[in-house]
Amino acid sequence: MHTKFDKIMVAIDGSEESMHAANCAIGVAKKYDARLTVLTVLPQELRYDYEIDQVDPEIPMTPVKGVIELSRMEIEAKWFRAIKKNALASNVRIETEVVMEGKSVVSDIIEYSKKQSINLIVIGTKGKTGLRRLLLGSVSQGVLAYAHCPVLLVR
Repeated sequence: MHTKFDKIMVAIDGSEESMHAANCAIGVAKKYDARLTVLTVLPQELRYDYEIDQVDPEIPMTPVKGVIELSRMEIEAKWFRAIKKNALASNVRIETEVVMEGKSVVSDIIEYSKKQSINLIVIGTKGKTGLRRLLLGSVSQGVLAYAHCPVLLVR
């Protein structure tokens, strides 16, 4: 059986391993003439938790939007620009997406891939996770366990 991958997604966190995974994803996308989505999940720590009944009407809620937008701009400048440049050089169709962590980074990756009918997820084996760098990363492990489609783990 030969599988045709036409919608590929790579999840990145800015780590060296995830950027390498993005380059591998570009190569696979080129081979299959696929559309490549580069996904980053913003950590929940970037958002403020507001209780509706505790919101002070004198304090505007725009700082949350500002922090998120600033993070998006930083990701675009630092990570997406280099990946887009490599994709363009390889004639790969690319789109980028930033989502805010809901339940977990793993669930956001899985949910996004299902909604977008992704048929291959590419992810680095390790990311920015401190001591967990000694083992298969917890995010890649979770994606591998719960994905609805094939997962390519990249070292």
